[in-house]
Amino acid sequence: MTIYMVQHAFSRPDWEDGWNAWYAGNLKVLMAVPGFLTGQRFKALNGLPPRYMAVYTVDSPAVFETERYRQAGGGGVNSQRFRPAYQVWIRNLFEGIETAPEVRDGECLVCVDGPEKRIEVPDVRLTWLASTGFHRSTPYRGIGIAVGKQEQTLRSVEGVTLYRPITARLGPLA
Repeated sequence: MTIYMVQHAFSRPDWEDGWNAWYAGNLKVLMAVPGFLTGQRFKALNGLPPRYMAVYTVDSPAVFETERYRQAGGGGVNSQRFRPAYQVWIRNLFEGIETAPEVRDGECLVCVDGPEKRIEVPDVRLTWLASTGFHRSTPYRGIGIAVGKQEQTLRSVEGVTLYRPITARLGPLA
């Protein structure tokens, strides 16, 4: 399995509600593409842009070469009208876990990017993913889940970005 992460910084507050509504629908469109197994969207609580992230589990990178993916508007085709507001648009593929974690209400996805897998985060077990495709904006990304009081502690840890889920995880593995 491959983890596909799409990150955005959005510069038009007057468009943001419309963009978020559109993206929630687009998440469902992508989940109908064979090979997309899970999908969930997040908004950063701290850190530098990008402020939004979508995380998917896909069968393999080959899904991005399929006609069905292209017909669903994958690769940014469906989001053309919002492009003027994209300050950042980063797409990465990662290997290292079978399925993207489900992050529930009251939890946060913890992300740490680094040149190696040696970064530690207090009280969070990180799973390290190796970048394998698209922009490769970081060699490694550590991900974990923070619950409750951990969130407050981690907000001030340098290099840690916390993401709150803004959608439920879609598409349980079959």
